[in-house]
Amino acid sequence: MDIYRDYSDQALCSLLKEGDRHAYIEIYSRYNSLLYLYAHKKLRNREEAKDVVQEVFIQLWKRHQQLLFDTSLAGYLYQSVRNRALNIFAHQQIEQKYIDSLNDFLGTETSGTDYLVREKDIAALIEKEINALPPKMREVFLLSRREHKTYKEIAAEMNISEDTVNTQMKRALKTMRDRLGPLFVLIGFFY
Repeated sequence: MDIYRDYSDQALCSLLKEGDRHAYIEIYSRYNSLLYLYAHKKLRNREEAKDVVQEVFIQLWKRHQQLLFDTSLAGYLYQSVRNRALNIFAHQQIEQKYIDSLNDFLGTETSGTDYLVREKDIAALIEKEINALPPKMREVFLLSRREHKTYKEIAAEMNISEDTVNTQMKRALKTMRDRLGPLFVLIGFFY
């Protein structure tokens, strides 16, 4: 709606707190491109920048009733993008430490027994995380990874759409990546 273009950020925030979708859409239209440029400048990665901005707007809508703007709307949105970018940097540093540690481990001579124990522990950890997935998501994941079925075959077997299979796999992989971090790469070796 064109009338929202003339509203101030403060007026849009008030309407947003009341659940006005048009106010939310106007905020999105007003700040999406600017936030993307800011995120891309910080992250130097297009996909991560898009994801960060999308997450900020998703949270803005989810929390619209509880939002308190200590600063301006623009300040709030830029700070949200900045915080998410910092979280990504912190996560990347932790991932790099795990990868370096894993590379050090793989580069050193270890006894066969020690290696087998570690392999068994890693496999148990991965299995635990797979079992922690919601039942349908776990079933889709296992059919894909252990039985090497296509999404079409899984959809037919479970009597669901291929889109649902695709969505469930994306969520399962994201969950596993979030929970296991660099160990997630090892799933390819075990499954």
